[in-house]
Amino acid sequence: MATSSIVQMKAATTVVQGMALGLTVFRVWFRLHIRRFWWEDAWAAAAGLCGVVNLISSWVHLRSQGTTSVVAFWISTLTFTCVNWSARMSILFSITRVARPTPWLFRLSLGFAILFFLMWVAFIAQEAWHCGSNRSWYHIAGPRGPYCRMDHSMAAHQLATSCVADTILVVFSLRLLWNVNLPTRQRRMILAIFSSSIITTLFSLFHITTQFLSLTGVETIAVNLETSSSLIVCNLLVIVTYVYRILNRTIDYPEDDDYSTPTPVSPVSQWLTTIDLAPSQRFTTIGLGAFAETSASDSHL
Repeated sequence: MATSSIVQMKAATTVVQGMALGLTVFRVWFRLHIRRFWWEDAWAAAAGLCGVVNLISSWVHLRSQGTTSVVAFWISTLTFTCVNWSARMSILFSITRVARPTPWLFRLSLGFAILFFLMWVAFIAQEAWHCGSNRSWYHIAGPRGPYCRMDHSMAAHQLATSCVADTILVVFSLRLLWNVNLPTRQRRMILAIFSSSIITTLFSLFHITTQFLSLTGVETIAVNLETSSSLIVCNLLVIVTYVYRILNRTIDYPEDDDYSTPTPVSPVSQWLTTIDLAPSQRFTTIGLGAFAETSASDSHL
């Protein structure tokens, strides 16, 4: 594919990636503004930072030659992986927050986070070994410049880990949030947001397909779209619920910044008070679930 065509497709997908980065910036600003910045937001910020570096380095790789192009390729390749896995970390901690973590749930979430981190590190190590052990690609001249192509085993490993991680996120969110005490419409909205992790898997499948078929030009689009989808999906909870709150124009619980706080259930107590005007004056208060009695001895009206 001609260099001009690749540049045009890259420019088109850059617009989408820029929008995804813009959503990330808004999300981080909003959470800091309302003083609710948490681990999920830190991971989203990390994904956004890696996304910026990835976007810049991918353009440098495409428009430069020699050592500069090689270095830019290394940076864009590693940050591409970091964007996807940082976004998954953000989604995982978002699920944990909305589901109101118990000690058991926190330990389970921590276990999944460790599993994600290990898969993340394993894939980066595999990339580094594959591209670093054979440097013949440093001198390849082509429309995309120096480029290290993954073999089929690496592509299969990337697809497998992506599918496993995204399946965990979808099943974990459905299992934990199905019975969360939220109004039906809000619960469905939040479940749909977390289930959208499957979109990232579809773009990952598209990316791997272009690698198997050696579609160099189309792969450029696939990489950008996968990066953009990861950033967009990890920010959906904050962005969509923020828009929902603005359009709904009803604030039942001012402390609930993203309409994901379970609806509090206030116990209804009926109180019955009896007064016995005897020489020993006795005041008795009876309530559902509570019993209190106060006595005043040797008091007279």
